[in-house]
Amino acid sequence: MKKIIHLTVFLAIISALAGATLAFVNNMTSPIIEERKIAAVKTTLEAIFPTASEYKEISFVDASGTVKNAYEAVGVGYAFNVTVQGYKDVITFIVGIDGSGKIVGFKVNYVNDTPGLGSKVADPEFANSIIGKNVGDKVDTISGSTVSSAAIVKGIDAAKAVYQSLK
Repeated sequence: MKKIIHLTVFLAIISALAGATLAFVNNMTSPIIEERKIAAVKTTLEAIFPTASEYKEISFVDASGTVKNAYEAVGVGYAFNVTVQGYKDVITFIVGIDGSGKIVGFKVNYVNDTPGLGSKVADPEFANSIIGKNVGDKVDTISGSTVSSAAIVKGIDAAKAVYQSLK
């Protein structure tokens, strides 16, 4: 019985030390992790909002659950990192909306749908059909790639809703 109590106390002390060490390391590295998260998308943000000098991740509410991150290009607009389900796999993209409600940037980061069909959502022609539209405008789908392009449209609509809630 004495041995069980001794082992229990020993394990409790080791667990407490491990927990404290993990909390300390997390506290020290969380600012670095946040900086690197923004740095990973900073090149895309700079391409969408070339006149902005500062970018920061902001908190938001998305009822659809498709907008994963939102970034403010301070004084210029907002960018939204969106993940939607395509025909075969998820599609991840960033859409930028300026302060006047105009879509100024669109970049697909990941698409693994059928080559030549679902992958058309990553083509410049599709991006050009989106860029320049206002928040209230309808975005058209691609014929032959209806599932993937409809998923993109759904994600853009979710980003527009988040944009409206931030304004």
